[in-house]
Amino acid sequence: MSTIRHGKIVPTCAALAVAALLVTLVLTHIGRAKPRPAPQPQAGTVVTDWAIRPGTYATGINIHNPSLSATVTLHKRAVVALSETAGTGSPPSAFQTPPYSLGPGYAVEVDCSDILGLLGSTLVLSTGFIKGYVTIVATGQLDAVGVYTAEPPVVPANSNPSYIPGIALEMLNIAPRIEFLGPATAVAVPGTVYEYSAKFLCGNSASSG
Repeated sequence: MSTIRHGKIVPTCAALAVAALLVTLVLTHIGRAKPRPAPQPQAGTVVTDWAIRPGTYATGINIHNPSLSATVTLHKRAVVALSETAGTGSPPSAFQTPPYSLGPGYAVEVDCSDILGLLGSTLVLSTGFIKGYVTIVATGQLDAVGVYTAEPPVVPANSNPSYIPGIALEMLNIAPRIEFLGPATAVAVPGTVYEYSAKFLCGNSASSG
């Protein structure tokens, strides 16, 4: 008798499970379709009309001679990166003379005032904001780090409730490129040298960079 009951219970449970599944599917798909939320734009996809946001920018290239015994000679020059619409690129400055000597364990920073000195004061007075590259040719391997700060423009009180003042800071290691220079190069240091090329941004950017 128990065998017969067990045989009837199993098909009954299976039938109830199938019926419950069908009811669930029907209830799920009945009624008005729910609208899906609109896709949100991904961060960083906003396109502006300028390459550099308005603000105040500063650059410091920190250089350290890790040697315990050797003095490293540094030759520096700078070049401004002009917009492609300018038609022609900007020529680099001459290498700094006399070159700079960095003793073992010593460190030095090349900041915006040093970069502007390489480029010349007339460029500073005519632009107010410049960006480009600093090239450092060294007779020995160095530790080089670019330190970049940016501050948003000053906004009058109560003019923009969403304005949050602050300073952005970023530090980037600068890897060397090893070159072998002949006697006829602009740097009178024939032999193997270490070349460090670092981006710089200096001054106040009002609109376009």
